[in-house]
Amino acid sequence: MSTSSSPVSVRPAGPVFYGWYIAAGGGALSLIAFGIAALGLGVLIDPMREELGWSLAAISLGFSLRSFEQGLLAPIGGVLVDRLGPRKMILTGVVLLAGGLLLFSQARSLPVYYAASVIAALGQSLGMGLPINAAMMNWFQRKRARAMGIVAAGRGGGYFIVPLFALLVTAAGWREALAIVALLIFVVGIVVALLVRDRPEHYGLLPDGETVPRAGASTPPTSSLIGMSVSAALRRRAFYLLTLSTGLTAGQSIAWTVHQVPHMTNTGFSLPEAGLVVAIYGGVQVAVRPAVGWLADLVGRHQLYIASFVLQGVGLLFFAQLSTDRLWLLPLYYLTYATGHAIWVILFITAIADHFGPRRFGTLQGLASTLTMPFGMLGPFLAGLAFDEFGSYELIFSIYAPLTALAAIFVILAGRPRGDFG
Repeated sequence: MSTSSSPVSVRPAGPVFYGWYIAAGGGALSLIAFGIAALGLGVLIDPMREELGWSLAAISLGFSLRSFEQGLLAPIGGVLVDRLGPRKMILTGVVLLAGGLLLFSQARSLPVYYAASVIAALGQSLGMGLPINAAMMNWFQRKRARAMGIVAAGRGGGYFIVPLFALLVTAAGWREALAIVALLIFVVGIVVALLVRDRPEHYGLLPDGETVPRAGASTPPTSSLIGMSVSAALRRRAFYLLTLSTGLTAGQSIAWTVHQVPHMTNTGFSLPEAGLVVAIYGGVQVAVRPAVGWLADLVGRHQLYIASFVLQGVGLLFFAQLSTDRLWLLPLYYLTYATGHAIWVILFITAIADHFGPRRFGTLQGLASTLTMPFGMLGPFLAGLAFDEFGSYELIFSIYAPLTALAAIFVILAGRPRGDFG
């Protein structure tokens, strides 16, 4: 891996730092991939149950297997991102994700469904979040949260995909809809991968758009040199405390993502109405996430990160009680859970780079993902099991709420990050 300040390829200078183009491309890919492969698949639960006769627990196990596989391979993916660069990993992930969704569209047995879930998860793990996040950590330092706010806004825009996907499923059938979106992800993903460049020093730049000093001048550290080694980071208590806080929150977040539509249809909402609630939530995310990124860089990322857990815990209680008879809870749900979630999805990524630097960000995030894997597996599976047992999601979401708020304590115990890393 070259750390030279000489550009590897030449691009005409312009008024806009190239890192912002990469952030926009990452947001566009995240919009499609997250909207379908994460949020949108919840739309398929009821049609799959009706056609195939599978239990909700059996279907939820497919989502849990995805979390297991993503966690298991995350360290490998992290090492590959650090060694090969984000661009190559995005290309690989796009092909696998699209292929997994195509296989999913043909599933008529649980083994095929589970295999498709694993392949799609492999694509997500290797080519979606991790390499895009790594590119942002390489290209930005002081403006790290602002850059992640743009990427996260794209992911937030994925909520708008859900009602469109629901309409497509209703009009064309769930199998045909999956095949169509697999092709869409492939096309958009290839275009974005061609846009991405791994590191700013390849263009004679430093993070945040600072230009490299002329020959003979003292050159400040570039993004590939800033940060701790993996072994040094793993010797710090903060790594494990941050990982535990992420695990507790990710468990409920994945369960909420998978089961939010079934929860609403079970409490009186029609499928299009549930899709509309999700779309409005997405609108809040798109509006709030860039603002949160800007605010976090301005007032301090650490303080806002702590607040995000409390807001999500309170908001999940509102969501647990939500029904067509309690529509007054919707504004409170948006105000608390949507705001807290918007903060969390940005800052749980930047927290790793802020504490340990971007030098080995991919590897460290991959290791953290493996440690949080049990939470990601259990979250959606237990929610499905609770529904099969009690016919409602209210109890399980009410249990997940205080566990999410509790995660704030671990971030406080981890302490403030070092100032020279972010």
